[in-house]
Amino acid sequence: MLKRLKKRPIDYFRMFYADTALFGAYDATVCGLKFFGVDTRSSRRMRPSIPRRGPMYIRETIKIIDQLPITAEERARIYAGNAVQLLKLSR
Repeated sequence: MLKRLKKRPIDYFRMFYADTALFGAYDATVCGLKFFGVDTRSSRRMRPSIPRRGPMYIRETIKIIDQLPITAEERARIYAGNAVQLLKLSR
């Protein structure tokens, strides 16, 4: 199987989309951010998702994103910009 791949396995993983709804898992969010990054122009995208288990999960996710050591521009990409680009919505 590996011989048929055109890319390294890690490069395929980087093509996945990741969301930030880890419900209070700061370290996991940082890990995802380090792996996927926030740049929507590459194949690595972090974006929020809306959980179905209630507003506490939303508050926890927001709290974590606000604590991340990232720029305001990167935070804006995570909160809305990446989803807008992914879904081809206009602002």
